[in-house]
Amino acid sequence: MTTVPARGPRGPLPTRWPLLVALVLAGLAAPVVLLPAVPGSAVDVVLTAVAVASALQLRRVARRSPEGSCWHWFARAAVLTAAGTALAVADGVRHHVAGTPPHPGVHVVVGVPVLLAGACVYGGVTRWNRGRSYAFDAGDHLNGLAALAAGTGAANLLLGNLAPGLVATWPVWRVQGWLLGCTLLVVLLGTVVTVATASRTLADVRLWLLGAGFAALLVVTVVGGHAGTPGDELLHTSWVAAVLLLALVSLRGHPVEAVQISHRAPAVGVVVLVALSVVVLAADGHGSPVVDGFPIAYATAAVALVSTRVVRLVRELAELAESRLQALTDDLTGIANRRALVARLRALADDAEGAALLVVDLDRFKEVNDRYGHVEGDDLLRVITGALEATAPAGSLLARLGGDEFALLLPDGSECGGAAVAARLVDAVTAVVRADARPLGVGMSVGVAAAAAGTLDPDDLLRRADAAMWVAKGSGGGLSVFDADADARARDRAALLADLTALLDGDEAGDGALGRQLVLFYQPQVDLASGVVVGVEALVRWQHPDRGLLPPVAFLDLVEEHGLMDRLTASLLHRAAREARGWRAGGGPLRVSVNLSASSLAHPGLLAAVDDALACSGLEPGRLVLEVTETTLMADPGLALAVARDLTARGVQLSIDDYGTGYSSLAYLTDLPASELKLDRAFTLRVLGEPRTADIVAATVGLAHRLGLRVVAEGVEDAATLAVLARLGTDETQGYLHARPLPPAEFERWLRRRSTPVAAVAAARA
Repeated sequence: MTTVPARGPRGPLPTRWPLLVALVLAGLAAPVVLLPAVPGSAVDVVLTAVAVASALQLRRVARRSPEGSCWHWFARAAVLTAAGTALAVADGVRHHVAGTPPHPGVHVVVGVPVLLAGACVYGGVTRWNRGRSYAFDAGDHLNGLAALAAGTGAANLLLGNLAPGLVATWPVWRVQGWLLGCTLLVVLLGTVVTVATASRTLADVRLWLLGAGFAALLVVTVVGGHAGTPGDELLHTSWVAAVLLLALVSLRGHPVEAVQISHRAPAVGVVVLVALSVVVLAADGHGSPVVDGFPIAYATAAVALVSTRVVRLVRELAELAESRLQALTDDLTGIANRRALVARLRALADDAEGAALLVVDLDRFKEVNDRYGHVEGDDLLRVITGALEATAPAGSLLARLGGDEFALLLPDGSECGGAAVAARLVDAVTAVVRADARPLGVGMSVGVAAAAAGTLDPDDLLRRADAAMWVAKGSGGGLSVFDADADARARDRAALLADLTALLDGDEAGDGALGRQLVLFYQPQVDLASGVVVGVEALVRWQHPDRGLLPPVAFLDLVEEHGLMDRLTASLLHRAAREARGWRAGGGPLRVSVNLSASSLAHPGLLAAVDDALACSGLEPGRLVLEVTETTLMADPGLALAVARDLTARGVQLSIDDYGTGYSSLAYLTDLPASELKLDRAFTLRVLGEPRTADIVAATVGLAHRLGLRVVAEGVEDAATLAVLARLGTDETQGYLHARPLPPAEFERWLRRRSTPVAAVAAARA
């Protein structure tokens, strides 16, 4: 089945109505009025004018119609018809001027353009609706010539046997010209019927008009063609009427939508032609000396043309088979490609069979290309492909999915059987890589998935095997069998990531969804000496529309992994600065602390985001505290120090978060312009029951104070812990003892209700 892209309409078809109406009337009146009353040359002048005008109209349509190809051929037919009538005009002028009788050979000269015009009409009909659906066959001209030869041979045979005396007085060339003309019209009529039925365009009135016109022309040719010179005039007039009909048909709007045409019809036509030729060759064609030898000659020509067509078809089929083979084969390795694998999977699914699928990905293969070049990398891929082929079980299908990724399909396989095969594949590839003279570190990750009989979904099986492969790759290589629970978790995280990305994209578009869903909760920080709230830490939560309120641990790692942290941080900085701007307690404004991740600290837009948040909110720089962990600081100490100095130069404070759980290096404390050190809750929770932990906290507090840093203890949940921390010299505390993280409105109400020193703080001071 061949599909040709549709071309859209090019606007209304051009017409010249006054001229066209005049020509139509002249063309219709010519056979009736002018033929018996006016000398032949005058008739031919009118016919020539009508044919030329029809050619111009068809040419205009060809430039604008989506079926332009067929109308170009019809225009050529009109030009050839005009040429035939013009030759008749020239002969009439010669007869009138010289006084000589009409030349007997003029009938042959005039008949040749008419036959060629019929051939052009055949070319146009075979291209009918080609711009929308008709798959034009480059061998159609051979089919047409073969049909013409076989049909004319059969007509000779019938004429010689059924009516040997009908044209006994005609010259041989006249008989053959007449039979060729009749057969050509039969071929045209059959072609119109074939196109209309095969493309399902029976509703196209234009095809009905063409068919009726060819049928009428066939009747005129058969009945009137043997009437001598008047018959020739009638035949010429009829052909001019035919091209005029084509011009009229071209005015019939846009074409009817057609369907695809298969190559079955041409194949059936070839069989019919061969059968007809064989019948003509086998029959006795010697019934009349008029047609003696012609049936065999025509049938032989038809067989030769059909044979040429068959040879072309065989060559096209061979090329098609080769192209299909190439379409299912990987160029580099010679094994099946992804398309072939998917086709085999779908065949198994249609047959309700089960299968196991192994997806293989080479580890560190990129290093081979980078170090030795792609030529050496391609050679290694071929070597590895050979090892995989040698190890693959009989009946399996090995395919290269692309790059350094392969797949092995095991029909009727199971997870256990697939895992055993995967282990052998790993051993085989490891062996060939080690045998290479170069120091290559290429490994292999294999994912295995299986589907039971009747449950195979090609796309799902590929996805599950690929997911298992990525689990193996994440574990450092080797083998992994698909785990439904792990896959469900991975898909859940992928869905959560998609929601988060859409949320951040919506914020850039200004739809406000980010502010409604990603909200800030605030936890107070209390001064141990006065019991006054001196600051708050902003903690993000996600109010997911389907999953409810999600804590930071549920989504912040996704934000960090996928490079979204800078967008989130900028938004949260603006909101925290705006919401905390008017908060005061104990006569003084509150600080607001915002956490920075490693990617945020390294992002070049951080400083601009901080400046913009301060400018938009009006918050004093000294009230903004940016918290960074030890791990973040030590990932790139030079960059951390530079950014920290730029921040503190703006008046922003810097806090070292989760102190004691990261590198715990003291060297960076001497250079880092921090103003705060936060003790991790891991120390706070153990300070009561572990004297050594209490000693560490005391030493840390003493060191921080000598460096001019205040110490904030996180995770304070009871008064006893608060008392110990107060005794050890901690400056501020934060935890559930004071308050859980609260939304902005609830925090404001909590702040208004709270007495200035709380009982727990007063007890700690005592």
